[in-house]
Amino acid sequence: MSSSEHPAADAVREHILPDADSAIRWFEHGYPHPLVRWHHHPELEIHLIRSSTGTALVGDAAVAFAPGDLFLIGGNLPHNWVSAVAPGSVIERRDALVQFAPGLLERMAGDVVDLSATTRLLERSLHGTMYLGDAARFGGEALLAMRGTTGLARFSRFLHLLSVLLEASPEEQLSLSSAPAGAPLPSGESELIAEAFAYVQEHLHDPLRLSDVAEHLGLSTSSTSRLFTRATGLGFAQTVTRLRLSEARRLLRTTDLKVAEICWRVGYTSLSNFNRQFRQEVGGSPREYRRLAVSADR
Repeated sequence: MSSSEHPAADAVREHILPDADSAIRWFEHGYPHPLVRWHHHPELEIHLIRSSTGTALVGDAAVAFAPGDLFLIGGNLPHNWVSAVAPGSVIERRDALVQFAPGLLERMAGDVVDLSATTRLLERSLHGTMYLGDAARFGGEALLAMRGTTGLARFSRFLHLLSVLLEASPEEQLSLSSAPAGAPLPSGESELIAEAFAYVQEHLHDPLRLSDVAEHLGLSTSSTSRLFTRATGLGFAQTVTRLRLSEARRLLRTTDLKVAEICWRVGYTSLSNFNRQFRQEVGGSPREYRRLAVSADR
């Protein structure tokens, strides 16, 4: 993949304001919020979803999220969480997160041998990791316990959070983006990217065509195609497929709708094609996914 096709190329560069009292920035916000957009930053981020369901976009990955889901995002890996809510809906506290400098774990590991294992989190963060099961539950509790703390109290809770993530079993970790983020390029197209994603998300149930999105954006089809490739590292068709299957996973996890109804709702006109692509993407059938997801949520 060339640098011009990198997933981070058109993500907004978010400038993180450091916390004067701690090396660890703890933050929470609602939805919608100015920070809820396709963006990246050099700092690593551990992100907890507290409310709503929707689609997490991380690099070239699209996965369904629900309350309690926990993510580790590497430096300069573009990301966004899009809640599936009615227009005009407001969620007071949807997200809680910590952010820290990319060199922090290396410095800690270099100075304190007891912390050498934390560098493994750097490798996991490059592609983004979604934590499941006990890792997400206990990690979320550890992250929320940092709220209102400063100094050594915050740092000690941060170390506990890292410990929880390091102890997660392979079954509790889902690697996300197929391509890791590198040095992002300056972007002048971030608003177009955001608008393109919003349009696709809103019309997933329609027979989406590249020309439809191009007309909405006021661009040529070739320019729109390059826009999607630069933003996600994928072509338009594959991006739409991943978003549709992500929405299908969300509906399987959060509703009692029949598989056929979900198939139509996310824009498929053939149930067999939906089942085939779902199995290719997820590794099992929609019914198998629902059974495992419901069991994991209990």
